[in-house]
Amino acid sequence: MNEAVAVDQIDWSVGIPMTAGPYFVGLYQPSPETAGFWEGVTAGEIRLKECKSCGRLWHPKRIVCTHCSSTDMGWKKAAGTGEVYSFSEVHRTPSPVFEASAPYTVGVVRLDEGVHLFTRFVCEPGSLQIGTRVGAEFKRMESGQLMPVFVAGGR
Repeated sequence: MNEAVAVDQIDWSVGIPMTAGPYFVGLYQPSPETAGFWEGVTAGEIRLKECKSCGRLWHPKRIVCTHCSSTDMGWKKAAGTGEVYSFSEVHRTPSPVFEASAPYTVGVVRLDEGVHLFTRFVCEPGSLQIGTRVGAEFKRMESGQLMPVFVAGGR
């Protein structure tokens, strides 16, 4: 089950094997409600859930608007800019596949639309601060997946 998958042949419907060091911890499977987000990533966009009843924006996994209780949700392209809300530098990697990238920085970005996303920050170690302005870019990660990352001063 822990077979390598070619980058261009990822079939999200069957899941992606996840490991922590030498341990298999299951399959990562994007849920149907996040399909629009991943389609946006492929198109070079950050997409957020939008309540069609009240217009509020939400995290891509949201299926019900907690403001008005509507289930009529759609997708809206975000600006792709925001600020660092929190971060951590990773020096001890969870898997050998990340060792060449260490140290690297992960954390939460607060998008200008008010939605928080967990992300990878592309920066020099020690250079990031809470409140730093960042912009989205799209990068193939060590796993082969195309993912949004945020760069200081980007966009």
